[in-house]
Amino acid sequence: MSRPTTSTCDGEPDPGRNLVGNGTAPEPHPIPRTRPWGRRPRLLLLVLVGAGVLVAAVIYWQWDRYRARRAWEDSQQALARRDLTVAAGHLDRYVNVRPNDPAGWFLAARTARRRGKFADAKRYLAEYENLSGAADTIRLERDLLLVQQGVIGEADVRLRATIDPDHPDVRFVLEALARGYILTDRWADARQACELWRAVEPDAPWAWLWGGWVAEQMVQVEQAVEFYSRAFDLAPDDRDVRLAFARMQLRQRNPTEALPHYEWVLARDPDDAEALLGLAQSWIDTGRAGDAVPLIERVLSREPTSNLAIALRGRATMESSDPVGAERWLRQAVQADPADAESLHLLVLSLRAQRKDDEARQRARRLDALQQDLRRLAELTRLIGPQLVDPGPCYEAGVISLRIGRTQQGLNLLQEALRRKGDHRPTHAALAEHYRQLSRLDLAEVHQSLADKP
Repeated sequence: MSRPTTSTCDGEPDPGRNLVGNGTAPEPHPIPRTRPWGRRPRLLLLVLVGAGVLVAAVIYWQWDRYRARRAWEDSQQALARRDLTVAAGHLDRYVNVRPNDPAGWFLAARTARRRGKFADAKRYLAEYENLSGAADTIRLERDLLLVQQGVIGEADVRLRATIDPDHPDVRFVLEALARGYILTDRWADARQACELWRAVEPDAPWAWLWGGWVAEQMVQVEQAVEFYSRAFDLAPDDRDVRLAFARMQLRQRNPTEALPHYEWVLARDPDDAEALLGLAQSWIDTGRAGDAVPLIERVLSREPTSNLAIALRGRATMESSDPVGAERWLRQAVQADPADAESLHLLVLSLRAQRKDDEARQRARRLDALQQDLRRLAELTRLIGPQLVDPGPCYEAGVISLRIGRTQQGLNLLQEALRRKGDHRPTHAALAEHYRQLSRLDLAEVHQSLADKP
């Protein structure tokens, strides 16, 4: 028979009264002590997160270094091949990654200046100055900014006095001087700057290109062809070099030689106005005036006041045996550029074809006088050089330029005469007359007083 168990008063069994074996109560089971495993996953998580942050920081640091190094190296490679536009893009990337590096801001400023982006150049140079850039470097770059924009004056004198052939920046100085002289029609000084530049950097294509342009303006055609050919050998992928080389082919009556160069430029930029007009002229010269008209019209739709486009439109119409239609275009061309002898000649032919004999004779006399002036101007231009002390050729060339409508060229030449002899009274008299015609009586009075000075 089973042993009965004791119960509580409400009938539930009382475990405390259960008896075993020897009649004593059993030992209670010990409660196990809690072990610290609950904290470890959290600690491990923190370690892993910290390690991840550290790895991410290292990766970002390495990536940041890589971006900066790559942008700098890419800019150097672009500058080495004289691709200033691409170099400027890489330098913008570099200064964004390394805004506290003065070298990046300085090179960005110099590259912007060389591209003609003067506002950007000034802004970048200010950043360089804020980062404690070298004072001499800042002063030099500011002088180059002035000179390249045609503000010669004291900056020109300073640069010539302080820069020698062994100066590390001499090629940049000569480049800026050449550009400034070209901009102000100081062709003799521009020619000298290009000569010095070629002496220190014989493989600089722009020194040959701009030297060729100066030779072209001075009507030294053979030398211009030689210089442009050398520039083309050095930089066959340069747009300006291609166009200059093609232009000289047209000037030498070789339109078929010019065609592939204009087509090369247009294959890369179908809207290049200079290439479109060059190709149009090539087609006119090869008897395809009808094909040239759409190209000219494309330029006129964007640049309705382009003198060259208007002149070519008149010439193409004249070549198409339409003297009446050509007259309108040729009148515009002659009015816009009174020194355009070719357009004036075609206008005379157009008037004669329409039996407008009186005006044709009047225009023909003007054409004869213009051609004489242009021939004399070419002769004088060849005489003008930096070593020329006599102001006479500059003075006479300036007077002719003003007479045929090349106003800025004429003023530059007269100022060139005064640089050679500041008290040259005929030059002051010519300037006084010019300013009187413009109703600039203040300037006219100044020059007239100098002209009358004994």
